[in-house]
Amino acid sequence: MPRPLRRLLLALCVVALASPVTASAATAPTPVSVGFDVSFPQCGHTLPPSPGFGIVGVNNGHGFSTNPCLAFELVWAQDAANAAPSFYLNTQNPGPAGAPDWPVSQSTPQACAGNNSAGCAYDYGWNMASASYASVLSAEAQDGAASPSAAANAAHWWLDVETGNQWETTEGLYANNATNQSYDQASLQGMIGYLQSVGATQIGIYSTVRQWSAIMGVTSAFATFPAWIPGLAATLTQAVSACSTTSFNGGRVAMIQYPSQGYDGDYVCGLVEAPVTISVSASGSLGFSQQLVATNASGAVTYAQSSGQPQLVVSPSGLLTTSGALAQGSYSASGTITDAAGDTGSFQVTLDVGQLIQQSPTAGRVKVSGSARYSAQLQMSATSPVVAPTFAETSGQPQLVVSPSGLLTTSGTLPAGTYTASGTVSDVLGDSGTFTFTLTVGQLVQRPPLRASVSSDQSATYSVQLDVGANLGPITYVQTSGQPALAVSSSGLVTASGTLAPGTYSVAGTVTDTTGDAGTFSFTLTVTPAVVTTTTTTPTPPTTTTTVPSPPRAVAVIGRAIAGRTRILTVTGSGFYGRPRVTSHPGTRALVAHDTGSLLVLHVSVRRGSRNGVFVFTLVFKNGQRCRVRYVQG
Repeated sequence: MPRPLRRLLLALCVVALASPVTASAATAPTPVSVGFDVSFPQCGHTLPPSPGFGIVGVNNGHGFSTNPCLAFELVWAQDAANAAPSFYLNTQNPGPAGAPDWPVSQSTPQACAGNNSAGCAYDYGWNMASASYASVLSAEAQDGAASPSAAANAAHWWLDVETGNQWETTEGLYANNATNQSYDQASLQGMIGYLQSVGATQIGIYSTVRQWSAIMGVTSAFATFPAWIPGLAATLTQAVSACSTTSFNGGRVAMIQYPSQGYDGDYVCGLVEAPVTISVSASGSLGFSQQLVATNASGAVTYAQSSGQPQLVVSPSGLLTTSGALAQGSYSASGTITDAAGDTGSFQVTLDVGQLIQQSPTAGRVKVSGSARYSAQLQMSATSPVVAPTFAETSGQPQLVVSPSGLLTTSGTLPAGTYTASGTVSDVLGDSGTFTFTLTVGQLVQRPPLRASVSSDQSATYSVQLDVGANLGPITYVQTSGQPALAVSSSGLVTASGTLAPGTYSVAGTVTDTTGDAGTFSFTLTVTPAVVTTTTTTPTPPTTTTTVPSPPRAVAVIGRAIAGRTRILTVTGSGFYGRPRVTSHPGTRALVAHDTGSLLVLHVSVRRGSRNGVFVFTLVFKNGQRCRVRYVQG
């Protein structure tokens, strides 16, 4: 069953300022940032108590249906701390095959002649959203809204995109290709288009990366819509952290769903960003200023500094300044952030004064034969890009030499080994730092095989060739351990001294090439007990082998049956051949339209007035085998 869709509480926007620095914000939950979503599965059940906000599912699990408890659950949402309810709609695009609500002759909003096309899919989504919107107007009127349309348009609307509903790209009747993905996208665009046409302005999408990519493919057409994401968090704490994840559609992550008190809980993402670090030269710290910017904010943001003064000062508008010229070091300021909608968070900013930080390269490799010509230019992150730092080497000579400009060279040809140079850097602005560089010369690297296994009775004739790379010219192996059980020749051939008892044997040594490059090798041989074979001289009659096919197995049913309608349902599993007979409870008729061995596509007709619930299909095959699988009706 598709999980009931969700909604956004706040219209969050990004504050755009010149040369901004994004402020850190580890959001703390507020009463109105934690709520629940409910729908038809909660009919007749106790609803979550004291929600910060409420989201209500409009449909009865699929498009062109109405949640029978919509008006009742809407009252519950209006009693939340944030009394502005939100709605979510089921979305789908089954295509014209077996879809009783597919448009057959429609000229607006797009032309549709009933075929499988982008225009018909758009109209299908438009019509589906129109039916859901009418259900909301009816519920608002039933609950006494002075203007049902004004109340509906002021709400947040979420579109639930899940593989549990019917889509051309997932149902099996149509190919999963770019064309049908575009039709599924058109259906969603049609729903958005209708909601926007009646005045709804706050529209978001509920899905996961897996389901979204399976249905919609790769598209940027919905990146402007906020995302509501399930499956990332098991607790409220994890939900808060999940706000920094990447959304499935490229839009802003606005809400995270998580389990809470036996219901679907929801957390509205507030002010979330990574910590900020800014660098400035020692001389530039006098008169320094920088505007902090909090993202995911709704309206103006107010900053309240709690630490970091007097060296750093953050104004209520987020302007970071210094109290004067600062000595070299790191300074931090932190505090809280509040936006116009009441969302809160915390900020932390660090100002590094006069610190030169080494950048790549910090290490290098070279062959012995090339070491005399080796050089590398060291780089520092200058706090003032127009001032070059001066390097002063303190260790690493004479093998490695670092010039005042940071050019590292060797004193000549170096033997194989590892060499490190280090020192300090400074500039005329009073900035300083340290550097280090490691040069690996002539290292040979062993490649597989590194281990093997052989039975005891085969060990006497066992051999394997070792492999060492990054060499120039032939390699010479010198064994230092592992004899006498294993012997390694100068060319790297490992052999056994004879039949070896079960156990583990290791060999190791050194390698060199003709240019002076060097390295090490190792190899482990596991000897297993010999296989005992029992023979008999008693003649045995020939046997006939009969291949018995694996019994059919039903795993799941995609889609749901609807009373009074014919729907397409897909059974997944294995061993589905020969178009089996499918039976269920009285009043339901299921015919196999297509089978692939792992997929059965069924046309399921249900008598009008049949009750909803969970029922069982029985698949009866021509060879007498049968299997059962549960499906949902309603």
